[in-house]
Amino acid sequence: MKDKIVCVEWDDASFNSGYYDKKDKERFVPVKTKTAGFVIRSNRKSIIISHDRFYDEQGNLDDERHITVIPRGMIRHITELAEKPKK
Repeated sequence: MKDKIVCVEWDDASFNSGYYDKKDKERFVPVKTKTAGFVIRSNRKSIIISHDRFYDEQGNLDDERHITVIPRGMIRHITELAEKPKK
């Protein structure tokens, strides 16, 4: 099975402790984020990607770790990453 690797551009939530500064409104916006990884599952609600994949001796997918779940409403763009041809 071929691994599907993507780069997800999305708006993450942000947190600021303290008071709202009306003079510094740019501090209180979502954080533009890019996350790349292996697609575990993608549906209408979210995309789930892992950053590490482990394989058994036969080359079969055995396990995954460092999992990110990104809700569809936060996603701006998804780019499927392709392997560069060898020269």
